[in-house]
Amino acid sequence: MPEPTESRYDVVIYGATLAGIMAALRLKLRGYTSLVLEPTGHVGGIVAGGLVKSDTPGVAAALAGLTQDRFFAGIGAEYAAEGLDDPKAQYLFEPKVAERVAWRLLEEAGATVVLNARLHDFDDVGVRGGRIVAVRTDDGWRRASFFVDASYEGDLMAAAGVPYAVGREPASQYGETYAGFQPGRAHRIRSFRPNTGFPVGPVPDTAPGEGDAKVQAYNFRGVLTRAADRLPFPKPDGYDPALYTHLRSLLEHRGIPGLSSIVTHTAALPHGKFQTNQALFIGFDLPGVNWDYPDGGWKRRDEIIAEQVRWHQGMLYFLANDPSLPESFRADARTFGLPPDEFTDSPYGAGFPHALYVREARRMIGEHVFTEHDTHRPGNTKPTAVCCWQYGLDCHIVQYYPEGDDTIVGEGSTTGSFVNAPADLYQLPAESLFPARGSVENLAVPVCFSASHVGILSPRMEPAYGMLGEAAGELAAQSLRTGRAVQDYDYASLAAALTEHGTVLELPELEAAA
Repeated sequence: MPEPTESRYDVVIYGATLAGIMAALRLKLRGYTSLVLEPTGHVGGIVAGGLVKSDTPGVAAALAGLTQDRFFAGIGAEYAAEGLDDPKAQYLFEPKVAERVAWRLLEEAGATVVLNARLHDFDDVGVRGGRIVAVRTDDGWRRASFFVDASYEGDLMAAAGVPYAVGREPASQYGETYAGFQPGRAHRIRSFRPNTGFPVGPVPDTAPGEGDAKVQAYNFRGVLTRAADRLPFPKPDGYDPALYTHLRSLLEHRGIPGLSSIVTHTAALPHGKFQTNQALFIGFDLPGVNWDYPDGGWKRRDEIIAEQVRWHQGMLYFLANDPSLPESFRADARTFGLPPDEFTDSPYGAGFPHALYVREARRMIGEHVFTEHDTHRPGNTKPTAVCCWQYGLDCHIVQYYPEGDDTIVGEGSTTGSFVNAPADLYQLPAESLFPARGSVENLAVPVCFSASHVGILSPRMEPAYGMLGEAAGELAAQSLRTGRAVQDYDYASLAAALTEHGTVLELPELEAAA
């Protein structure tokens, strides 16, 4: 391994996600320097890339710490400064505001930020004696004493040789109710003739409860506007209206009169903008095409992203222009467009999100694997809690396949409906944030943290990732101060450091549930 091309930092953070930003901010408060390597051209992760309807916990007090006080409240302060004093604005906001706050917090953290800095393979991470010593991007090697993998993909973790999982474990592995292939809990929508053809795949030959390497669908979280200066929906290269045959059938079957019936009920944002999400059974999600993404490498990932772009842009163009739809539907769709003041330098065109929403990729197999059992009583409390959270077990469709001659099955959800299976208020333990003892000693992983597929379905929300990023920063700071492996951390000191800046480790509802 050649010598690093730049000066040494205390910590290298891979990923300028909300988790990465919070780790950098915590490190600054402890007197340590950080280098943030971001694999894309933007900071803020998916929160600045289009996910602007934040999923907050069922117990509001669980969202705390710098994640709430500096990031989300910081967004609210931006709107209050312009006269929009609405408490909801901190959780329903414009992407450009989130990115502005993200940059401000990184500057406050004193972090050196390098954009478009991707790790590619095992040769890009130097490991000696159980410790990462340096990482390499296109600009050369960067050395540090501690590393935080705050990326959505977990490339640093994987390249360091830390064990991880992709896809769905069998139900037998951890004794989880919702694990593996779940045809009994699948969505079933009838009245499709034909019920085969893109994006419907083949009928799985998997037994119920059996594991597989399939991951839940990704999408772009778009932003639409009805303002006079809106940009018309572009016709993407390779546009094929036949890809939306099933969508047209679904619109007819449900009697949906226009695009406004879909997007205006999803999320109304400040300044007359609207957040798009999956919305329909067949919609902006694209199950199946993303299965290669977690382990695919950047060349394959870019191919998958391009296909997701074509699907999303093509759908919007289809809804506004396809002659098979009623003119009243098309006219309604043309009252919407892309916002010219959002995603102005997106590689996929002005107004279109620059970040694919990677809902789930790799998951570390660390000191403690967080499972379905940790989200329910009595396993919901932990002696080494780093934050609290509550949200349903939220899994988007993993795959479409035909059933009979007029039914399409959407498999992967936890209930067979658009309602998530419930979870109790719970605590997340420190041991899910680092590798198992005997593995890498100077790494924390707050996004691809140690969890099963079912276990990550509830805490895979950006506010929870932010709080886990804070814990990762404090673990890094303690390891730097003591010189000990992260696995040998002192919990009393960690808890004191976390609560000093507002993290909530215990709530009355937890005591009542005990």
